[in-house]
Amino acid sequence: MKSSLKGFLWLMVLAYLGVACTEEESVPFSNPTQIDAYFPMADFLEKKIAQSAGADVSKTIRFNDEEEKVKFIPDREAWRKELDFFFQSDINKAALASSYETREEDNMLIHALKPGEKNNIREIKVSKKEGKVREIGIVAIKNNLFYHSEVYGELTFDENEQLSTYSLEGNQKVWFLTGTSLEVQAEIEE
Repeated sequence: MKSSLKGFLWLMVLAYLGVACTEEESVPFSNPTQIDAYFPMADFLEKKIAQSAGADVSKTIRFNDEEEKVKFIPDREAWRKELDFFFQSDINKAALASSYETREEDNMLIHALKPGEKNNIREIKVSKKEGKVREIGIVAIKNNLFYHSEVYGELTFDENEQLSTYSLEGNQKVWFLTGTSLEVQAEIEE
C-alpha cells in the first residue's frame, strides 16, 4: 500500500511540474534592461518588416566616389540587416531611462540627448500625420580622440504607415586616415 501511495505522490509531483513548466513556457521572456519610456523603435520596425514581405527594394549605394545600384526582395532576416542602424537606434534601455529629453511639437515627437549624457544616438524625430507615423529621422554621432563618425538615417512611410523609403548618410574619419563617406537611398515598391 505504501509503495502505491508513494508512486501516486511522485506522479502528482511530476504532473504538477509538467503543468508548471508548460505555463512558464507560454509566458514571453521579459527583458529587464528594456523600458518603455521612448518611441518603441524595434517593436515598430518588426511590425513594418512583417508587412513588407515580398516587396521589391531598389537601392543605390555610394561609397566615396563609387556607386552601385541593386534590386532585391528581402526576407525578414534581410530586412533586419537592411534596417540594422534603425534597430540599433532603439533607446528604450534601462541605462538610458533619464538620458533623453522628450517633447512634442507640431505632430512631431522628439527625443534629444540631454547635455552631459553619453550615447551615440543624439536625436530621434518621429513625425506623424493624422496619428500615423510618416517619417523617422535619427542622428548618431560618435566622437573620440582618434575617431569621428556621423550618421543620419531616415525612414518614410505612406498614408497607410507602410515603409516606402529609407536612407542613410554618413561619414567617418580616423585620425591617420582619409575620411570616408557612405550614402544609401532605397525605395520600396509593392
